[in-house]
Amino acid sequence: MARNKRINFLATLTEGYNKVLDIGTDHGLVLKRAFDEGYIKEAIAADLREKPLMQAMKNLKNYPVKYIISDGFLAIKEPFDLAIIAGMGSHLITEILNNAPKQDEHYLLQANEKIDVLRSYLTSHNFEIIDEYLLYDKFYYVILKVKVGTQTLSLEDIYLGPILKDKPEALDYYRHKAHHIEKIIPKADEKRREELKKMLKIFEKF
Repeated sequence: MARNKRINFLATLTEGYNKVLDIGTDHGLVLKRAFDEGYIKEAIAADLREKPLMQAMKNLKNYPVKYIISDGFLAIKEPFDLAIIAGMGSHLITEILNNAPKQDEHYLLQANEKIDVLRSYLTSHNFEIIDEYLLYDKFYYVILKVKVGTQTLSLEDIYLGPILKDKPEALDYYRHKAHHIEKIIPKADEKRREELKKMLKIFEKF
């Protein structure tokens, strides 16, 4: 993770939580920002690889952080209030969530692409979206805050977001998505073209 608006914004969303778990922590920059701003009291930094975890140790020296080499949640044995899973593809995030504790924790999810895939997974695996955020930092980033629960999403909700669709800042994002879909429809095969046309109709409402 590079130091940027996305890092800072993710850090602000940790405010109000005491113990935060950062899955795929990389250099630990979100946690460092959260500590520096006084948002959190302690943290767990987890990564699949030793090298980025060592870098996180350097960046978070003297902070109240426990470091764990873990494939997602598999080696996480202690409780936490909020887990961050950010900067990955939607399919990888869903694989990680398959092993989530699913108790009273909240989860902060930022997928780099295919946010509709992530929303579809959440509604069919006993997760409830409790808030959605949009950030533009060279690219559009959609961030979901979720907890264990039940929620039924329409096709429109899956593409637009059940909460995001009511936020004014989403309008430019939806127009951007519609423009992008228009560009790729001619290049798609027949089956994909029909899917894209359905998506376009949804985004074109805005």
